[in-house]
Amino acid sequence: MLRRTRLISGLAAIAALALVGCGELSEAPPEENLGAPSEGAATEPAPSTTDGATEFCAEVGRRVSPQDCADFAELAGDAAEGVAAFNAPDPMERGEVHTLQLAISYAPPEEPAQAAPPAPSTETPDAATRTESDTPFTRRARMATRLRELRAERIQIEQARTAAQGAERVELEARSATLDTEIEQLNVQMARTGAPQTPSETVDPLQGETVEFTPLVGRFMRAELVGNGFEITPLSPPSQEVLPDSVTTWNWRVVANEGGRRSLTLRTVVEGCTAAGQCYPLRSTSRNYDVTVTVGLIGQARDLLTEAPTWLRLLAGVLTALAVLVGAWFGLRSAFRKGRSES
Repeated sequence: MLRRTRLISGLAAIAALALVGCGELSEAPPEENLGAPSEGAATEPAPSTTDGATEFCAEVGRRVSPQDCADFAELAGDAAEGVAAFNAPDPMERGEVHTLQLAISYAPPEEPAQAAPPAPSTETPDAATRTESDTPFTRRARMATRLRELRAERIQIEQARTAAQGAERVELEARSATLDTEIEQLNVQMARTGAPQTPSETVDPLQGETVEFTPLVGRFMRAELVGNGFEITPLSPPSQEVLPDSVTTWNWRVVANEGGRRSLTLRTVVEGCTAAGQCYPLRSTSRNYDVTVTVGLIGQARDLLTEAPTWLRLLAGVLTALAVLVGAWFGLRSAFRKGRSES
């Protein structure tokens, strides 16, 4: 009996040791496999941490790809003051259609520094003066100065013509026509010099006052024209590429719907666009133009009827109805009298 008890105790101890050993063996493999991938996992490529990566770009105020952000920074850094002209319509008449144009180009290169005075020449003074003054640069500079003077005078005449009457108005109109002819001739002469046309030369033949300003210009630009009381229809793509040594234009169809002193706002934006075609504003320039919108006699009469108080329109309706009744009564009366006379 004692031997049997010892035998059972020994077998139980052996079984317990065996169970402990099995537990250690079952837990060991996961610890060894933590740092080593399985054979199937080793053949799969690791996910890329750079695909779809974005970063906050200060130029556009949002998260974009690093390459797009670098492109935006370069485009913004390249933006510089350029040259622009716009035919501001002042005055306008309500209901009339005007075509307004904005012309933009990069600023012309700076004039090269003048060389050192040449050695005394054996030419006569007249010949030396003629050679120095006939260079293309000096000719174009003289014509540009003259154009500015003519445009300034034309603006003054247009302002005076609105208040002039009789013979004075006729004289101002004749002078304005003379100025237009001289301006056109100067534009033709400047075109023959072979130099690229400027924005003001592009806009000047159009109706309106040619106004020059210096917006920020970049490779990709968008232009917008807005104004309360106007019906504005774009006639060209809002976003365009501005190429060097050329003039880029935007056109709008503008109709004034309300009279009085109005304002047009012209906004130009230097843009940066991603490969997917999404564009963001980088730099912008805004310019306001005051426009006086006149109203003709027919328009004034229509406004008077439209703006009449409700009671006045009701009174007009009552008077019209009374006039119809009186006319009908007189008609019946005359018909009754005629019937009695025939009988």
